[in-house]
Amino acid sequence: MSHLPAPPDAPPPSTLANDLARGRTHLGNERTHLAYLRTTVSLIGFGITINRFSTYLIQNDQAPKGNRLMLHDASNAGFGMVLLGLALLVWSLVRYQLVTRDIERGIIDPRHRATTVFTMGLLLLGGLTAVWLFTS
Repeated sequence: MSHLPAPPDAPPPSTLANDLARGRTHLGNERTHLAYLRTTVSLIGFGITINRFSTYLIQNDQAPKGNRLMLHDASNAGFGMVLLGLALLVWSLVRYQLVTRDIERGIIDPRHRATTVFTMGLLLLGGLTAVWLFTS
């Protein structure tokens, strides 16, 4: 009697320990996804707040004057935060589905590149917003 290796897409053998571990891993994946959802709500809310505050300053003639490359109007930064939040929302759903598939296959495939890209985007937009706030 020979034991052939399982195909790469086959789920791990079903035992109580494996089923419980897989269940905990799925719950961890769901917690991670919910954290992304909270982050996207924060980004979108913060972006809308920046946009509305900028509009308020413009309407009351309190906006900074002069030519400040891309920083003369914070509504652009607010709009960028909303776009980043929406992009993160889409990415988090895709990531959730990919991780769910990987859990069922019994493999681990960390996706560091996308996390780095979104972190850099937030750093850039947050930095531009901070520069606008502290230089006007």
